[in-house]
Amino acid sequence: MMPIPFTIFEKYMLLDDQPAYPMDSFRFLRFSGRLNFNYFEASLNAVVRYHPMLRSVARRDRRGRFFWEEVEGAVFIRRIRGPIAARFPNPEAIDLFCEPGFRVYFAEERNQTLVLFQFHHSVSDGIGEMEFISDVLSDYVIRFQGGLPQENPRNLDSTLLSQRGSSGLTLAKYFRFFFPSAVTTHQLIFRFPTPLAPHVPLNTNIPAKDYLAFCADELTQEETRNYFNRAKKQGVTINDLLIRDLFLTMGIWRKKWFVPQGNPWLRITMPMNLRTESLQKMPAANAVTMLFLDRRERDFSNPDELLQKIHRETEWIKRTEQKHVLLLTLKIRDRLPGGIGWELKSRRCRSTSVLSNLGKVFESLPFMRRHDGRFFVGNAVLEEVDAAPPIRPGTLISLSVLTYANRLRLILRYDAKNMTAEQADHLLQIFFSFLKSEPVIP
Repeated sequence: MMPIPFTIFEKYMLLDDQPAYPMDSFRFLRFSGRLNFNYFEASLNAVVRYHPMLRSVARRDRRGRFFWEEVEGAVFIRRIRGPIAARFPNPEAIDLFCEPGFRVYFAEERNQTLVLFQFHHSVSDGIGEMEFISDVLSDYVIRFQGGLPQENPRNLDSTLLSQRGSSGLTLAKYFRFFFPSAVTTHQLIFRFPTPLAPHVPLNTNIPAKDYLAFCADELTQEETRNYFNRAKKQGVTINDLLIRDLFLTMGIWRKKWFVPQGNPWLRITMPMNLRTESLQKMPAANAVTMLFLDRRERDFSNPDELLQKIHRETEWIKRTEQKHVLLLTLKIRDRLPGGIGWELKSRRCRSTSVLSNLGKVFESLPFMRRHDGRFFVGNAVLEEVDAAPPIRPGTLISLSVLTYANRLRLILRYDAKNMTAEQADHLLQIFFSFLKSEPVIP
């Protein structure tokens, strides 16, 4: 791959990387049984050849412009043997100027294997990460069964990476949706959401220690089916329902742990996949934008009304092509004095929370399934899949939702510098009470 320039989204992710808040996302797989380390390592090094962004480091030219340069070498993989003291090994932040933005930790004990995938958010979004992991698992099973994996089995096309930063905005669309886009731009620039809880801003230049704090829980298959049916019955999407329930959760949680002052804006940020049919063969990369939904706590008194308003807003976002606004706003701001780097120095809270729905994961894998729907991977069983998006200063929580083995799973990553484990677990349990039954606001 020839050196290629950063997209504006990749530049934003890189410049917002801070020692206390690394711009890292994580994917965690827990297996019952033992994976064969040698086969797994061979699969990683074979598959990563077709994902150039995971083999590239950041460079800067004389004019200060960032670009990607592909480097040779094996994937960083650390093997950990013996009793596992925690669900995750303690990872270190990734320096993109010194190493590719991708690592793997392989931990094993007598009857289970834990694999942690660490990605710098500049190199890929959540969808790209999960597709890469799918490729690795597929390659591993073939090797385990004694077969010879095919070269580039999904026919990934690296030339498509040139389209990874495009939102599909045309001049005609820009003028057609000028006024709706102006509304969203005004929201991003002039409205400042409040953090979930009051906190003292920390020195973001002090390197993080144990910065990966999270808790997780999942619905049963029946509860998952009921939740999906509830959305269908009310004529809304699963994302609409999740957004509504998260707003309600934050409102109740805030009243429990402190007395809110005034009636501030709470904001949920949601990633939106920009991959079209023509980009399905693109390797792991950032093909994503962000959508923003704001509400005040006074909006939470009527859950049904809140849900319908959220549904109308998300439909309006889709209809008026608001997916391009963030990328366009970043490009404009980067051309102004100081660029987006100057803007990031303000360390303002830009979102109260992040909600990322990865949908049904690994559905395309042709693996044998256990009676409960979980996959066999060689002679091991994939029991759990967790995902943890980055957290930022002022954005104390990021939630990742996914469905595996017909179970809806929620992973809450939280800022352990400003939230206790008890507070995080309480927030998660409020959310799950809404997923299990229709919310009743006291």
